[in-house]
Amino acid sequence: MSFTGAALAHHAATRPGQTALVCGGASFTFAALQTRVEALALQLHRRLPAVSSRQPRIGIFLEDPLQALMAFFAAGRAGGIALMLDTTWPDALRDQILAASAPDLVLDAAGFPALMAEAEERKETAGTPLPFPAPEDLFYAGFTSGSTGVPKGFARTHRSWTESFRLSAAAFGTSPQDKVLVCGGLVHSLHLYAAVEGLCAGAGVEVMPRFQPRAVARRLAQGGTTMLYATPTQLQLILREVEAAPSLRLVLSSGAKLQPEDRQMLTRRLPGVRTCEFYGASEMSFISLQDGTGPEASVGHPFPGVEVEIRDGQGHVLPSGGAGHLWVRSPLLFDRYICGGGEEVRWQDGWLTIGDRGWLDEAGFLYLAGRDKRMINSSGLNIFPEEVEKVLRAVPGVTAAAVFGAPDRLRGQRLAAAIWPEPEAADRLKDGSQLRRAVLTALGRARCPRAFLLFEAFPLTPGGKTDLPALERAVHARLQTR
Repeated sequence: MSFTGAALAHHAATRPGQTALVCGGASFTFAALQTRVEALALQLHRRLPAVSSRQPRIGIFLEDPLQALMAFFAAGRAGGIALMLDTTWPDALRDQILAASAPDLVLDAAGFPALMAEAEERKETAGTPLPFPAPEDLFYAGFTSGSTGVPKGFARTHRSWTESFRLSAAAFGTSPQDKVLVCGGLVHSLHLYAAVEGLCAGAGVEVMPRFQPRAVARRLAQGGTTMLYATPTQLQLILREVEAAPSLRLVLSSGAKLQPEDRQMLTRRLPGVRTCEFYGASEMSFISLQDGTGPEASVGHPFPGVEVEIRDGQGHVLPSGGAGHLWVRSPLLFDRYICGGGEEVRWQDGWLTIGDRGWLDEAGFLYLAGRDKRMINSSGLNIFPEEVEKVLRAVPGVTAAAVFGAPDRLRGQRLAAAIWPEPEAADRLKDGSQLRRAVLTALGRARCPRAFLLFEAFPLTPGGKTDLPALERAVHARLQTR
């Protein structure tokens, strides 16, 4: 397989009538999907400007999963980079990302139907066939939080994903006999990967239009679904609703650590179903795999084909049990950032670190100790507190703000904000509504703190900076009394 999506043509030729993709009441066979992808790729190629200095970038601003997946495959087939843009972003954040990533063309709900109709009309007059993309061409860019305030646009090559597909097939046995259920939005790299990997393996894929635990549980109870991808938070909510899943053979969890009590509940509610969690990152893809046979606190052994080292601050490899920065070498690593970035991401002789810290035990199991620069993982989303603090500090009457993660049974961590108000603003800010509104407008619901705690003053270090460890302890103490 030379490029992501190349297998669609094979499946269209060998099993044209098999249902490939389902969402709501709409569906496509492999033949229909491949025909539309190829036609759309040709139409995109016609519309894209000639950019000699870089590959063309195609922004995909589509909420409909069927449209988004067709556009995703077509963008890569046309030799472009698919920029997966979130339709729920606030306007200011969307505009910031568009300015930073500079797409040459943006596909949105208003224009996509006409574009697709024109592509279908002109597919018979295509002329010279499109050249196939090269394995080392970039084809996809997603976006995660950035400590600089500019979201990081991580870009991947075709090879990084086709190699991931090869390893997925070996580890999880994905095949044309499978039916994969994807229960979240495709801007999340986990859900996008689940859908694309399933289709490239020849499996049937169903994408839920939006995450609704009760709807997922009903779908599982109807039978047919053999594989489910979800974050731990999603799994907790699904397990509250699920009564049966007669065809399910495998649950794949990622985005945060699957807690022992969650794995136990999976065993009780879905007996006989294999559960695997994999630790990874947008920039690294698979890093480790935990299938329940290793120590509960670990994230498993390094994934087959992936090398892991723990190094100290000077770059020296540490022995078993030594905690340090996690470095990874594999064919699955991302290529570059097209916007944003940070000093925590470093390359060295084919090895990559993104600032995660952990250790390996003597048996080779990997444990995570935390993430650099105070990154918070909430509901599978990596959040930099600095970006939330910047918004809060801009609220009139706020002297200083600090954001922390607090333990949360459902989300892993929830955000809590400490606020140092100006004396005359304390009464106005104490109910948190103005603060909450500011964050929702600028960053959206996922990055909005659940609690806003006012302090008369922040503890300071001798150097005059906020004493973050002391303040975090005070925040946790206040939360325990609420």
